[in-house]
Amino acid sequence: MAQTSRRQETRKIASLGLAAWVLLLPIALVSLGIWQTQRAAETLEHARRSSAELSTTLAQVKNIAASDPTAILTFQGAGEPTSLAALVAVSQIEEALSQADEELEISQIRRPLVWGTIGGAVLAFFGGALGLMAAGISGIRARVSQRQLIASFQRLRSLLPFILATVVIGFSIGVISAALFEAVSMGLWADFTTGSAKLFAVAVVLAVIAAYSAFTALRGLKDVFALFTPEPLVAAGRVIEETEAPELWRFVRSLAGRQHALLPDTIIVGLGQGFFVTESQLRLWPEDRLVTGRSLYLPAAYLDLLDQAEIAAIIGHELAHFSGEDTTYSQQFTPIYAGLWRALAALGRADGGRFVLYPAVNLGFHAMQRFDHAVAHWSRLREFDADRSGSLLATPADAASALIRTGIIAPAVAYVLQRAYAGPDDTGSDDAWPDLVAQTTELVTTNGWSDPMPLLGDRQPHPTDSHPPTIQRISALGVEIGDDLLRRAMRQPEPGARSFADDLFSDWAGLCRLLSKDFIDDGRMMRDRRREVLEKVVAGASQETVVYDNVKPMIWTMVIVAMIFAGFGLTVVFLSGQLGLGYDEFAQSLIAAITAFGAVTSLLYAAFLYRSAARPLMVLTPDALLASRLDKPVAWTDVAGYAVYASSRFALRLWLNQDAPVPKKHWRAIYSKIDRRQRIITLGALGIKGMKAADFSALVGRYHEAAYARQELAAAMLHPSRDASADETAGKY
Repeated sequence: MAQTSRRQETRKIASLGLAAWVLLLPIALVSLGIWQTQRAAETLEHARRSSAELSTTLAQVKNIAASDPTAILTFQGAGEPTSLAALVAVSQIEEALSQADEELEISQIRRPLVWGTIGGAVLAFFGGALGLMAAGISGIRARVSQRQLIASFQRLRSLLPFILATVVIGFSIGVISAALFEAVSMGLWADFTTGSAKLFAVAVVLAVIAAYSAFTALRGLKDVFALFTPEPLVAAGRVIEETEAPELWRFVRSLAGRQHALLPDTIIVGLGQGFFVTESQLRLWPEDRLVTGRSLYLPAAYLDLLDQAEIAAIIGHELAHFSGEDTTYSQQFTPIYAGLWRALAALGRADGGRFVLYPAVNLGFHAMQRFDHAVAHWSRLREFDADRSGSLLATPADAASALIRTGIIAPAVAYVLQRAYAGPDDTGSDDAWPDLVAQTTELVTTNGWSDPMPLLGDRQPHPTDSHPPTIQRISALGVEIGDDLLRRAMRQPEPGARSFADDLFSDWAGLCRLLSKDFIDDGRMMRDRRREVLEKVVAGASQETVVYDNVKPMIWTMVIVAMIFAGFGLTVVFLSGQLGLGYDEFAQSLIAAITAFGAVTSLLYAAFLYRSAARPLMVLTPDALLASRLDKPVAWTDVAGYAVYASSRFALRLWLNQDAPVPKKHWRAIYSKIDRRQRIITLGALGIKGMKAADFSALVGRYHEAAYARQELAAAMLHPSRDASADETAGKY
């Protein structure tokens, strides 16, 4: 209940945030536009009136100046009356008229911008409101039926790009117009100071950013407008022709006929974990074969450990997705739905999008999330219906047993495959390749099963769809999880007995060895690639590198400081009379002593730095970092992470692993620090000689990565068949 409440609270906050961006922000822009309209009208009227009055006054004064240039004229302004000669008055009135005409021109330029602010904000508001309304209505209709889900999504998919474009264009026009209005308005300020110039620059930059963001956003929208071509799913397996497994095809054809479901065009067997069907394109490894049409994927290890009734229930479940509205759903909805999600994600990552793009992207995600609830709802019902359909080909108890048994088979399959993936490379012929399917069966025969109860909350693996938890699917079948069901699901394979899969395939053992060879070949190839990468990383840091403290700038600084002290002291001694210290010998002595002490101290520090410059600051070896500030080296494999800082002061910070020894620092290393509680080492310096902070950080990174790469290579040579992830899984058996 608490988790549901938190989820609802999160959704409520997200909805309020979206409303603020999509609705309240455009309203705020409209309010700004209305305020700008009032200001623009007042300024324009004032400029027109001033221009007209000054033009009339100038004509009158020019007439007076023509007849009597020395005439004294009195003008009544806002303050005290001002008296000027006629010729001087003409000059000042002309200047004022020029300024008034400039203000009139600026006011005329500003006036259309307010309509851009208001119009853009209104456009963004209606686009956002329409988007929220369309998303809400489509989400409600999508819950009526799968057919309505597809129809509603197709309508929204056609409408959504135009809505997003409307929001982006409207918001961009509003922001650009508002920013330019304020930038132009600064030309009317009487005191255009340095601060005013900065505000002007900020407004112009804001407008440019908004314009560029709009351009980037609209360019990114082409990913949403464009018809999405689904990418093929990738799977490992072999296509099984009817000549290779006639009984399998006869069995599947019989199940499809009993269900009145469509027969798959292709049956694929692999070592993957999970049964599934798809009508999307499949690219099969290792043959790099593109499979189209209806495909049924069968995992070999599961086939070897399930009986006929359980396999019938599972295949019946999968074939049920080829009947009714599921076919249309998987063909017309699922690929395009996933594609639109990817298009929106790409739009959200568009460079320069920033604040102009943010409302539109959030609106798009909101619309898709409204469908997510409906998709999850129908996906859940589809799985329950498919379970019921599959159970009709056996019994509900067989279907429930299959659900539990596939859950407990998964850890055994994962363990065997992980061990094989990191296994040795000593196989020399086809006959030497192990049978990983037989190994899985032997593993559970010898060691038994893991506890099924914790697995009941898991979901069956599938490359495209999500499934309800296993316990809910069993409950929907009307089967109680009791001792009889668990005993049936956890039965041990009989040693030496033929599995049902042996009857379905002409050469079941040969197929399993072929699939195992494919899998191990892939593991070998990936290990070779990994080894090549690791060896390249190790080679990049195979020699030691000595770095020195960058003391030269500080030495020169200290010399200059010493010269300043000395110059001030000499000035006081030889020019004491001019400075008013001629009769104060104590003051002269005190100042001379202080300046001499400062000069000597600065020179001594400079000399200390000069001597220390010859000592290495750090030595980076392939195995460890040797620092003059520390009493012992720090092994690179003891370092969990690092960072280089060069803001207020240069420093290298190392985060140690929990079991790593923590060194001590020398007492003279005043800018270095050891935090034993947090296990952090901070090595301070003036800088790295001949190297920028970014270059030094990259150098440390190369040694750090190379040490871990060397450790991984050594472990692979010492234990070629061991794998950490496999060892973790081994604890279950």
